Amino acid sequence: MSVSFFVSGDADELNVSNSNARDLLSWLGYHQAAAGDLYGELPARDLAARCRRRLWPEVRNLDPAIAPVVERLPGEPLFFQCGRPEGYLRDRTEQLLALAERAGDGVVHYS
Repeated sequence: MSVSFFVSGDADELNVSNSNARDLLSWLGYHQAAAGDLYGELPARDLAARCRRRLWPEVRNLDPAIAPVVERLPGEPLFFQCGRPEGYLRDRTEQLLALAERAGDGVVHYS
């Protein structure tokens, strides 16, 4: 499953996996949204400000890689978790900032 971030009437969108959407929302400080159902809207001005803060060149804004995992429990199907490269959240934050800036005083939807 995946989550799309978009501005109504705009052709561009950001599409990420559910787990990456939760991590991205949490990384931007939207902890309640990340813990709930993955749909809603974010005020664009607030989102843009949060994105800009995360893009500052500070150690706290680094997002390390997550190694892939392959797991098989007895009697269960094979489970793959693809992992994530270093800087993934930062790259998605740059894309989300562009959406938020286009939304102006509006909202960025996600579902």
